[in-house]
Amino acid sequence: MRKKRLDKGTPGPVAAILRMALPKGAEEKLAVPGLRKEWESIAGPVLGKKTMPDDLEKGVLLVKAETSSSAKALSMRAASVARAASKTAGIPVSSIRVVVGRAAPETSAGMRTRRKPARIIPAKEDVEQAFAGIKEKFSPEKEQVAKRLASLMIVYRMRFPDK
Repeated sequence: MRKKRLDKGTPGPVAAILRMALPKGAEEKLAVPGLRKEWESIAGPVLGKKTMPDDLEKGVLLVKAETSSSAKALSMRAASVARAASKTAGIPVSSIRVVVGRAAPETSAGMRTRRKPARIIPAKEDVEQAFAGIKEKFSPEKEQVAKRLASLMIVYRMRFPDK
């Protein structure tokens, strides 16, 4: 079904054009990153650090809390937080559902994220040198196991140089 176009001579807000183009429910999904960004001012500084909005569907804001005590505290303030979230997002937030879980968002620029550790690849010469030191302790059939152990030894030395 085609939506009615705006007249070329009539300027309109960009939000109205986007609402016509986006599928139903997309407006709520697009509001979640903005809520995450402003969450500490919405929920307060203490709860803002221990909770994080996760999803918004049909006016219900799903919030993840790090602990059950922070979940309980946010649940007790749900009505006022829902009003503040609605005002900030510009879309209706009727209620808040709080669950205990990891409160950090998956990935987003400027958000709390967990970095992957750097992959350590040992030099071939170091592995060969370590293999030469342990190969006599293994039978010829277990030579591949000895090479893997030598590689693991070098990775351990690189990862923990003080040990």
